[in-house]
Amino acid sequence: MTQTYTPTHPATSATSRSLGRVPVVVWAVATLLALAFVTVIGTNAPYADEWEFVPALLGDEPALPWLWQQHNEHRLPLPRLVVLALFRLTHDFRAGMVLQVAMLSALALYLIRLAARLRGRGDWSDCFFPISLLHTGHWENFVMGYQVCFALFAVLTTALAVVALRTTRENAFRSGTIAGALLVLIALTGGSGLVVVPVVALWVAFLAVNVWRDGSKGRALILLFLTALPAVYIGVYFVDYHKPAHHPAPSSDPLAVGRVAGEVLAMALGVGVSPVWWAVFAAMLALGTATLVRLLRLWREPSERPAVAGLIAVAAGVTGVAMAIGVGRGGWGGGMGLWSRYSLLVWPLLAMTYLVWVKLGAGWNPQTAVPRTGLPSRSSSRWVPIGLCVAAALAFPANTGFGMVNGALIKGKYSDIEADAGAGLSAEEIVKRRFPDSHQVGQEERAVRAIPLLRDNRIGIFAR
Repeated sequence: MTQTYTPTHPATSATSRSLGRVPVVVWAVATLLALAFVTVIGTNAPYADEWEFVPALLGDEPALPWLWQQHNEHRLPLPRLVVLALFRLTHDFRAGMVLQVAMLSALALYLIRLAARLRGRGDWSDCFFPISLLHTGHWENFVMGYQVCFALFAVLTTALAVVALRTTRENAFRSGTIAGALLVLIALTGGSGLVVVPVVALWVAFLAVNVWRDGSKGRALILLFLTALPAVYIGVYFVDYHKPAHHPAPSSDPLAVGRVAGEVLAMALGVGVSPVWWAVFAAMLALGTATLVRLLRLWREPSERPAVAGLIAVAAGVTGVAMAIGVGRGGWGGGMGLWSRYSLLVWPLLAMTYLVWVKLGAGWNPQTAVPRTGLPSRSSSRWVPIGLCVAAALAFPANTGFGMVNGALIKGKYSDIEADAGAGLSAEEIVKRRFPDSHQVGQEERAVRAIPLLRDNRIGIFAR
């Protein structure tokens, strides 16, 4: 039976306008709290893996080979270029910390505005974005500026999901061009980006086929060229590639892989949910299945296929990242997926799910007078964004607690290192006294080489 659909109009009541402002206020507060965290906890000194990068950052070894040098399973030319430029400009390891907060804050604000446009008005549930993206449960990323690699992945992959969400048959070439450029940048962020490339490249090729059928063969060839670029990059990536010596062989145990992948996916809500990760993963699996069913129903409409295919491709790519971590870390045993740093790698999945249900609740395509086939009622769709916001709010205290506890421990250790450096202790003595039973375990040899360079260049806590 045909049903007439009346497009949603923006709410005009004072109460609705006030509720629409709530997410912006929450965003501002969350941004200030995150900045306060990196200002208070952050130290102008290397953290963890950054000890290895000191010679390149200070010019003691050539920068160009370092940009391509393998680090664990990754080559990270784009993040390393950003970190190198920031450090050469500031001589401060905290610059990367501040940049991460700025990037995530800008992303949260943009998504708040986007959700309001899709819905026709702002809503308090859009607090989901700052609450889930700017909490101090990201401490492991925030205290190491080099983790801008994960922040870049999160921002670029979320941007890719937004492009997919807004793709139509009419703007297929423009969307495909933007998606192709984003895909190249995502590949440059590291091994995680490589996992996203194949399935999203297939979507861009799908757009190219649509453009070709519409008679624009030249534009279609451009899109196909853009899909080839990241594929060529993957081939170059594995030239002289080697497995990290201290890592176990990739796991072939499906249970181990599945467990670690599930842990990683649960981290989308933050490390605070780690004690109940299995429940969070189960809820995400149920929500993901429901979202996929809704999208597949939209597939019946030929005009919706470009967007539906893109959203499914991005979701598959992000899920593939979790599976890849499961393969790589499954041999270590359970719990290896419960690292706070993984949160940024899978958070785009939650953001995309939220936006899809906001758009479903608005009638998916407000420009049409008839609702799309298989759409749920707008009232039922509204509960998904609300549920995600409530879940993020419930996880927020635990995420904050994890961040504050670990941040305090790190700050205390750096205060001790600064005191030792000020007292004139040698690099060997500082490492022997302060690195055992700390977050710096495993970096001893790198720090012994780096500390004299930091002293000679008068950097941060070693300036005296």
